[in-house]
Amino acid sequence: MDFEKVVQSGFRKKSSFIADQLLRMINSGRYKAGSKLPSERIITEQMGISRPSLREAISALQIVGILESRPGDGTYVCARVATDERMRQALDVLEECDSPFENMQARKALEIGAVRLAVKVAADTDFKALRKAWEQKCALGRKGDIEEYLRYGKEFHLAIARATKNRIIEAIMEKLLDMTIQPLWINMRRNYFLGDPSRIELMLDIHDRIVKALSERDTDKAIREIEFHYDMQIDQIYNQNDENNHDHSIGRQDRTSVGKGGDVGNIP
Repeated sequence: MDFEKVVQSGFRKKSSFIADQLLRMINSGRYKAGSKLPSERIITEQMGISRPSLREAISALQIVGILESRPGDGTYVCARVATDERMRQALDVLEECDSPFENMQARKALEIGAVRLAVKVAADTDFKALRKAWEQKCALGRKGDIEEYLRYGKEFHLAIARATKNRIIEAIMEKLLDMTIQPLWINMRRNYFLGDPSRIELMLDIHDRIVKALSERDTDKAIREIEFHYDMQIDQIYNQNDENNHDHSIGRQDRTSVGKGGDVGNIP
């Protein structure tokens, strides 16, 4: 039995319709406990959906214990039957959490402008505060405390917003960053890092380059690093290959290709 085309209606998110269909197929016995779901390519083609929506639906089902992601292998059913309570919890996660994909798109657009302004108006003390936030974030990452590393990321990006001396930019950025402590975001990022703890070094490196570019007041370089930062995160969470080969990483590609042509920040 193939997956059905998803037709979005009302105010529900598309990811909720995807999760609902997966739940129905599990409860019908089409996918039993221990069985592996088809590749993401097959599911997205049959449902007529984008990978971000599918990834978010799968993440919500992982949070409530219905699905399990096995790095380098695939996604498996780990609950014999999705109870009404678990089904409600999964759909609540999707409806109550903002899309990490849309959040990163918004933050990328805002932070590029913030960097331009910060280079012009920031005092040296603002960049010292940014470096201090970066050093704390780096310490948490190297300590292996993924949960705190992800939560502390807010301070780093707020420091960039504060350097603009614009309270509206700071307020908007803070609201966007508040979304990154929602369960859906935390689960998707945590799964990526737990799949291979060494991946944290790639993120630490790009943050270090952002700090250096801003401290040098090099606008073009700072913008390139910010763009790469967000494109890399989107690729990490949403654009790994269909067989869940978690060794795939934009960080191993030619960085000059990021942001050109097939910019991963514009995944449909």
